[in-house]
Amino acid sequence: VGPEVLRRANVAGLAVRRWINKENLSAFTFNFLTAEKEFRFPVLPFLEAAKAMARGIGYAGEGDVLTAALVGTLITVYPETSFVEMFCPDWKHNTIFLSHMGEMNLNLVEGKPRLVKMNFPFTGNKVQMKVAGRFKPGWASLVNLAPGPKDNYTLLIAPVQVLPVKGKDRMAETVHGWIKPSKDIAEFLADYSYHGGTHHLAMVYGKVSEEIVRFGRLMGWETVII
Repeated sequence: VGPEVLRRANVAGLAVRRWINKENLSAFTFNFLTAEKEFRFPVLPFLEAAKAMARGIGYAGEGDVLTAALVGTLITVYPETSFVEMFCPDWKHNTIFLSHMGEMNLNLVEGKPRLVKMNFPFTGNKVQMKVAGRFKPGWASLVNLAPGPKDNYTLLIAPVQVLPVKGKDRMAETVHGWIKPSKDIAEFLADYSYHGGTHHLAMVYGKVSEEIVRFGRLMGWETVII
């Protein structure tokens, strides 16, 4: 990453940070299709999203206010929380690949995070900068708050294992990780879809599923362990 791209990323980040402080926000999100045009960011604030989660501020991508609020709530109690997205299944190894454009809690990176320049065709400024890193291995829970058709919500909790990488990591230039649910992934994904799970989630490290179940019940939501 060159100094000019880094400078623009820091300018965008400081603008977001000033807004968070001014409005006393516990979480935020942005839509990458409109953020640059409407708010004149010199680059999209992917770096600040990663830094904010490391400071305990909630975040979710693509204007997802609901998941941003969920991450913001969980991260106040469980600092090792990050916004994640289930990207695709690995049927052969019975795992699920996590990835996103360039946002993750920096404190959860195995080793050192990287800053990567990327070509981004969806904005006026085609040169953007993102964070890259692999989620560290350990036990965790995926948490999703799914809206229902009658102003109701379902809180989905899935205990998972975040897996280490053996050999060369071929996805080193993106946000990434592999998880293994407690059941076969075909059954897991079917159950997750049946209960209305969406593609944006929080991932909370530790064996905390039962505590999060109690939180969901306290909120009056239908609560399901997948």
